[in-house]
Amino acid sequence: MLEKQSKKSLEIDKRVFPFYPLLFGIYPVLTLAAVNIAQIDLSWMFRSLVFSIVITLILFGLLRWVMRSWTKAAFLCLCLLILFFTYGHVYSLLKNVNDPVLGLVRFRYLLAGWIVLGGLALWLSTKKYVTSPSFVVTMNFIVVALMIFPAYQLVQFEIRQELQKPNQPLDTPANNVSTTGEQSYPDIYYIILDAYMRSDNIKAVYGYDNSAFLNALSARGFFIATCGQSNYAYTQPSLASSLNMEYLDKLPLYNDEVANSLIKISSVRKFLKAHGYNIVAFETGWSWSQWENADHYYRYQPNAYLLNEFESLFFQTTLLRIPLDFMKVNESSTENAVQHNRIIYNLDTLENLPTAVKGPKFVFAHLVIPHPPYVFKENGSFRTEAPGPTADLTGYPASVEFISNRMLQIVDRILANSKTPPIIIIQGDHGAFRYNTLPQKLSILNAYYLPASQGKLYPSITPVNTFRVILNLYFNQNYPLLKDVSWFSPSRDRYNFEFVPTVCDK
Repeated sequence: MLEKQSKKSLEIDKRVFPFYPLLFGIYPVLTLAAVNIAQIDLSWMFRSLVFSIVITLILFGLLRWVMRSWTKAAFLCLCLLILFFTYGHVYSLLKNVNDPVLGLVRFRYLLAGWIVLGGLALWLSTKKYVTSPSFVVTMNFIVVALMIFPAYQLVQFEIRQELQKPNQPLDTPANNVSTTGEQSYPDIYYIILDAYMRSDNIKAVYGYDNSAFLNALSARGFFIATCGQSNYAYTQPSLASSLNMEYLDKLPLYNDEVANSLIKISSVRKFLKAHGYNIVAFETGWSWSQWENADHYYRYQPNAYLLNEFESLFFQTTLLRIPLDFMKVNESSTENAVQHNRIIYNLDTLENLPTAVKGPKFVFAHLVIPHPPYVFKENGSFRTEAPGPTADLTGYPASVEFISNRMLQIVDRILANSKTPPIIIIQGDHGAFRYNTLPQKLSILNAYYLPASQGKLYPSITPVNTFRVILNLYFNQNYPLLKDVSWFSPSRDRYNFEFVPTVCDK
């Protein structure tokens, strides 16, 4: 009789195998990727998935060997995985340095609570109900249901991205345009310094004087738009507007997803490609400003031991947050080091493009500096970002000083090694994050090297007119210049715009 019952029990286990911990092992990775899908490269989550699968298999197998029961091992494995993957979330939720009670939260206290919960999970796993077929079926169903939503979000996003791509390859010259004739178009460098504010406001807000940089640009033939303002307060709508030479109310724009598509497949890019330009782009750390299908795409390859942005974010949500936070004294262990090294790589590559890539070429370089995190010292070495709300008081000016000096070096190399005088635009996409008024938030560096400008530039030109001027001057187009205006919107509702007047007229 006992032998029959044992065989029957084995048959039940086989029929309703408890696979739910195996699926749950990848659920946190998929969920985090789905939440950040518009900001990341999906390849960034590969190592996190492998890590999660491996630790789940090892834990499940080890518990099965110890407990001699798949069902008991499955339940305890699930509980331990939940504790492992939620530790960082709970710590971040509870930790509040401004609260007199929550400010006392420490790793050692929360870890002690987690050990108690782990003991409770071990006790519950010995209960008879966790081995019942109905319980196993229910748990399998719950975890499968949990997996559906993030998987759907990821698949839906990828499908939409494919549908938004043009029917023909974007970076193929038009059949009716000659790229081998006598006409020689200039190289175009569109360099976005993210959050680089206008000179007067840098001085007013941070007390830093960058007039030496502007004077040096002027001495090299640049026109500085002294009243420069961005058209929008955030990178995505700002670049969607400038790269399509239109205000957003004239474009099919109502959210970041559409803006991302307009940045990657812009009217400026298509126009220049049709005129024989090679498209050159860089990895930025933000998927929506990365033109991976460019003719020449430069991707920074970090050292294998460095965590990318997604991995760092993911591991910070787990129990590994404890050792990672202690390891932050080691610069190479942080995602900020990847950010720093990527920008250095992009700057070095940008400097050598005149000889590395044959022209004519359109170079789109979105450099995430002086945007936070503030990972640069004045000399360009790695800076460990200081915590707290005043970190940018020193971090922002240091980043401005470094990138300003580095841009002068790059400009000199570009000018010295270009056979045809190039076009160079060095432009902020919006102002800094510490500001007192909306014009400060929208004020930007806006500098043009246009040898053929012939007085077509003016102090209050905004990015929406940048390529209208260029295409008119160099490609015999007839784009009317739009009225230069700015629009502010709150971060919680970035497409609900409020008109902001420019600080001066033409």
